[in-house]
Order: sequence, then structure tokens, then C-alpha cells
Amino acid sequence: MDFFFNELSVKQAGHPEIAKKWMSDILQLYKAAYLKGFKRLRTPQNILSDFLAPNYTFSNWLNDPLADKELRSLFRTFVNHPFIEDILEQKSDEGKQLFEFTYNDRIARGLGAACLFGSLAASFDNSPEWDKTSISIRAVYFSDKTDITEENEDVKHCCKMIHLEFLKKWIESVSRPPIPDGKILWLRKRAFFPNLVFCKNVEAQISSLHENHPEFIQIKKRLFELETYCSEWETASFREENIPSKISPESESRLNQFKTQLTFICPDGINRLFSWHSRFTPGAGRIYFYPDEDKKKIYVGYIGKKID
Repeated sequence: MDFFFNELSVKQAGHPEIAKKWMSDILQLYKAAYLKGFKRLRTPQNILSDFLAPNYTFSNWLNDPLADKELRSLFRTFVNHPFIEDILEQKSDEGKQLFEFTYNDRIARGLGAACLFGSLAASFDNSPEWDKTSISIRAVYFSDKTDITEENEDVKHCCKMIHLEFLKKWIESVSRPPIPDGKILWLRKRAFFPNLVFCKNVEAQISSLHENHPEFIQIKKRLFELETYCSEWETASFREENIPSKISPESESRLNQFKTQLTFICPDGINRLFSWHSRFTPGAGRIYFYPDEDKKKIYVGYIGKKID
């Protein structure tokens, strides 16, 4: 997983010493996140020319003999790696899938990349605006000229050590063994998701997906959320509020309209009508599932585009 720097948190401090403290804090935060599985720090392309204080840029800090040498060396290892802009462009799948992320009407590349990859964004600890573990952004996905989807997305975020502690459970849920593609997911589904029961038709729906597809990252995240819920399922009834991501049942009108399309045969031979679903992006992706309250298992019936 990557650790994405939120470029919107860059502003000029009143004095270089304050800027040095910001740099020290965020790099110490990265070092702590590294131990939790976030291996690469991703930054914007032109970060070195941005000002941290009057007449004091990132580049000035990088060459400041009075700034922490170890932290400067650590930061230097990342500023020439693929930048956030490069990563977003690569994920556009050669123009077949485009996306735009904004925060308060400003383009948000770092927050957007963290959203797209289901990873963690980080900001300078320089404003109450960033003192939170989740930040809402606006995401627009363009699959083609006519298929445009807009969503409000919540991005996991940190600017303090205490935020990493607060996000401990979420970090554990995303720090799973790697699943490179849909075929491996299907072959090892019982090992990865012992409490989920997959309907046979799901195999074909995920077989062509791999880790370079942003939607596959989202799908894995949603499935692990369902698995975690089942592993901790204590109440008799299914409790939707205990699922981190937004889930909802279909409306009565859609259930009536698409009853045939939403009915899937399960491995026990029973046809079930699937109403509950979670969403994944880019596009209007859906995972339809059926909670079995007696067995405390969840059937996964469909993974793909919204049924309409």
C-alpha cells in the first residue's frame, strides 16, 4: 500500500522553523505508517518548488544543513519515484476510465489517489481542517462519453500519530496478504474469506480483474469488510451500521422491477433474492450480498456494474 501526501495541506508557515517541524512530523508519521504496511510515500510532481515559508521551498528544506539529515535523506528517496499524477494517469487505463477528485472545489490529487486505491492520505498538521481521520471528497468517474458517475467518497486520513492508532482496525483490515487478480481470489476464496459464500456466477465476473484495475482494489476492500463483519457477528440480526462502507438494500420498486436479475442460485441450491449491496468505483459498481442471520454467513451473489 502507498501513503499519499495531500498537497492541499501545503501552505506557507510564518518561519522556516515551523515548516521544518511540519516536515519532521509528517515524515515521522510516514515512518510509523511504514511499519504498518504503507511502504511507499507518494508526492506530487512539482512539490520541490512549493513554498513552505517565505523564500523557503521544499527544495530549500531538502538542502538545509540545519534540517534533520536522516529525514531529508528519507524524503529524497521518494521525490524521484512515480508521482501521484503519474499513478493517476496510469490508472486511467489509457483513457478508458477517467476520474476527477475535488475537495471544496479544488482538485485533490493526493486525496483522490488514496480514495482510488483504498489507501491512506496524510497532511501537514498545520490546520484544524486536516485534524481528522476521514475526509470527504467529490469523485467524478467517466467510463465513456455517456457513463458519468458522481459520488461523495470518504478517504482515510491522518496528520497525527494518534490518528494511526484510531485507524488501527481499518489498517489491519487493509493490510492483508496480496491478492494479485480475480482468478487467485476465486481459487483461494475460502482462505481469504472463510465466512463468505460465493455464488458460482461470481467467478466469471471477477476472473478478468487484476491489481492494476482500481475497481479490483475497491472490490477486495469491500469483501474484507464483509468478512470482518461476519467474523465479529454477535447479534441475532444483521446490523448494517457495523459495515464501514455505505451499504443499502434495494428499493421495493427496484426489487420488483429487477427480481429476475437479482435472484441468484447459491451453492446450497437455493435461489435467493439479493437486495443488500455495497458500492465500488470507478463507475457504478455493485456487490450484491445476502446475510444469513442463522448461520452468520454472507452470500455474495454478484460483483459488477449496477443492474439496470
